[in-house]
Parts: sequence; C-alpha cells; structure tokens
Amino acid sequence: MADTATTTIYVTSLVGPIVVSLVLSGVLYGCALVQTHVYYKLFPKDDWRLRALVAFEMAFQTVQLILLFLGVWETVVTAYSRGQITSALVNTTIVGMILGGPSAFCVQAFFIFRLHSFSQSKLLPVFCSILITIQLAFTLTVGTSSSEVIAIQKWRGFIVSILFIAICADTTIAASMSYYLKGSKTGFRQTSRLIDRMILYILATGMVTSITALSAGITFCAIPNTFTWLVLCILEAGLYANSLLAALNARAWLARIPCDPESLNDTGISMT
Repeated sequence: MADTATTTIYVTSLVGPIVVSLVLSGVLYGCALVQTHVYYKLFPKDDWRLRALVAFEMAFQTVQLILLFLGVWETVVTAYSRGQITSALVNTTIVGMILGGPSAFCVQAFFIFRLHSFSQSKLLPVFCSILITIQLAFTLTVGTSSSEVIAIQKWRGFIVSILFIAICADTTIAASMSYYLKGSKTGFRQTSRLIDRMILYILATGMVTSITALSAGITFCAIPNTFTWLVLCILEAGLYANSLLAALNARAWLARIPCDPESLNDTGISMT
C-alpha cells in the first residue's frame, strides 16, 4: 500500500474530483429526466427531429452517468483495494468525459439553427458552426490522447482553447439571438413584454454554460496538477442537455403570456 502522503494526493487530485462530478452529474441527470417527461407530455406533436434530439441527449446522458459511476467504482474501490494508486483516469471515466463533446455539440447546433431562424442570416450561424466543430475536434483529440495529469499539461493549449471557444460560441449565440429578438419588437406592449421575457431567458441559459467554461478555465490554470477543472467540464454536458430541455419546455410558459397573435407572427417567432 502507498504511504499516507501519496494517498492524500491521490484522494485530493483524482478521487475527490471524479466523485464530486458523479454526484453533481446525477443531480443534473435527475433534472433532465423530469424535464424530458414534461417535454414529451406537453409537446407530443413536435417535429420528429426535435423529439429524436431529446431522446439522443438523454441516451448520451444516461450512458455518461453509467460510465462515470463505473469509473468511480474502479478508481475508489477496485484500484485502491489493490494498492494501484496513480494519477491516471480509468478508461470508463475517459469515455464518459468524451461523450460530453458530441452531446454539447448537438445542443449548440440546435441553438445555432434557432439563431439562423431568427436572423435569416448565414454569417453568424456559419461562424458559430465553425467554432463548435473546432471545439468538438479538440475535445475528442485531448480526451483520447492522455489520462495522466502530467501528460494533460502537454495539451494545455488545446484545453484552454476548448474552453475559450465554448465561451465564445455560447456567448455569441445568446447575444445574437437576443439582439435579433430585440429588433423584432413591433410596438405592441404585450408582444414586447413576451419578447423581453424570451431575451432574459436566452441570456440566462446561455450564460450558465459560458460561466461554467470560464470557471473551468480559471481552475485549470490556477490548479493545474489536479483534475478539479475536469468536474466543471464533465458537468457541461448535463448543463447543455438541461438548457435544451428548458428552452423547449419554456414554450408552454411563454404561451400563457397574453400577446397579439398577428404582431407575434410578424416577428417570425413561433410558440409551437
């Protein structure tokens, strides 16, 4: 068995972060399950592509949570009982982390499509699409390259780039959608009130993922010799899934706000 100092480093740098990520991921997964139930109950006639996207996200979230659980079990119980104390992530944890990349990509693509619908412009959607594609490529590259804390430092530039791109993409999408919604006001008081609510909602959901990515970047730079930053990176997949479901389910709440139907149609906004 390893000495006390080595065990302490093992617990604080590896075991602690992955256990915390498992617990918080479980909380986010529970929220997503509730929102998924609400979505399928309230919107049974939604386009099959939206329903498939929700099913895809929940499938990814389920697999990721299972892999994180298996990774924690292998790290905390199996490896520790055998005296195998290292600074490496086990394969199941790595795969669970990598799954967050495609999951986030699909949600970001959905919001980019909504941005295109609002703006009827190709420039910003194409720019955001390039950003999230690079982000996905970098995520898969780093995730499949190394599981060691020391080796991950060799990919410092890639990791910082991933987080920076995520902040840029999410902030650009949220700010652009808010800008185009603001410009679609027709002068009707009730319709303007509805649009203001939508803008606040879009900014709130978009800023959650941006702030998480920023916090992960700060943590990675401040505490580079632990996997503490990885907690926030793993949680991002759950935050994206909940953002998607919240955006879809918010239509039921927004539809109850009285507004002029004709003026709402003039903005190009659909509540269905």
